[in-house]
Amino acid sequence: MQIGKRTWWRDRFVTLMVIPERTRRVHKLVLPFFLFKLGVIMVSLSAVFLVLIGVDYIHVLGRLSENKRLKGENFKLRQDLQLIRNKVESMETTVDRVRNYAKKLQVLTGQGEKGAGGRDLSSPEDSKVKRGPAATDNRRSMVVPVDPDVVLSGLGDGDATLVDRMHTLGTVSADTEYSLAQLQVYFLAQSAVIAATPSLLPINGWLSSAYGYRRHPIDGSYRLHAGVDIVADPGTPVRSPADGHIMFAGDKQGYGKVVVVDHGYGIRTLHAHVSRFFVNSGMRVKRGDKIAEVGATGKATAPHLHYEIRKNGMPVNPTTFFSAVRF
Repeated sequence: MQIGKRTWWRDRFVTLMVIPERTRRVHKLVLPFFLFKLGVIMVSLSAVFLVLIGVDYIHVLGRLSENKRLKGENFKLRQDLQLIRNKVESMETTVDRVRNYAKKLQVLTGQGEKGAGGRDLSSPEDSKVKRGPAATDNRRSMVVPVDPDVVLSGLGDGDATLVDRMHTLGTVSADTEYSLAQLQVYFLAQSAVIAATPSLLPINGWLSSAYGYRRHPIDGSYRLHAGVDIVADPGTPVRSPADGHIMFAGDKQGYGKVVVVDHGYGIRTLHAHVSRFFVNSGMRVKRGDKIAEVGATGKATAPHLHYEIRKNGMPVNPTTFFSAVRF
């Protein structure tokens, strides 16, 4: 029993022998077996723990590198976002300036709240297009058809997101482009109308007989004098009062030699008693072009120009087309 017990205790110990190279002296270390096993387990756990720490450290290093990269990208994105904000603010300022310019154009063209149809830019509460005389006579409405005040009301609001502001600016830009195109059409039409309006006196002279009813100087009958008579020296150049084309150049009973110019928009001018033509039928003429010379052909008592303006076939007083009549 004792031997068995000694063997059991002996088997429960582990002897570690250390022999230094220089002294050759043997050092023994006797450890209980359970303590040796505990040491092995601890060393194994420590190794596993160190491996886990190393893996986690490598992962942390990767995360740090990724975070550094993301931080740089985030900084660049913040810079780009600030640039976009600055550009949006600049665009808002530009659109506001265009809106004010559109208001001025409305005033200049007489198309405000009481203008010829369309929407008044100075009334943001009114979201409906107002119709005026132009809409009733089927003419094209030349007013800016969009109200930037309504669209721009939220542009400067700090609660509006950048995406909303950019979307609003896109809408305003498209509407403003359409509005300016309409204004271009309006001004081109106005330019054509102005060019076709006989506002230029065909000759320099003296008014001898005005528009209206009078006794005819030859037959003495009381009838409408459908134009004005302008006295001038024979051979005085007669010039086209506006752009147009020659509708007729020839003799006409009572009028003698006559030049009729069609200016479009239902407006025609007649120049009678001339002595010489410088145009033929069908020719295009510009305002100020020489078309004839003053004479006394037809039923005329002296050299003069009989000048008529007819609109849609009806005679009108020529003096209403002149801003200042100087005969």
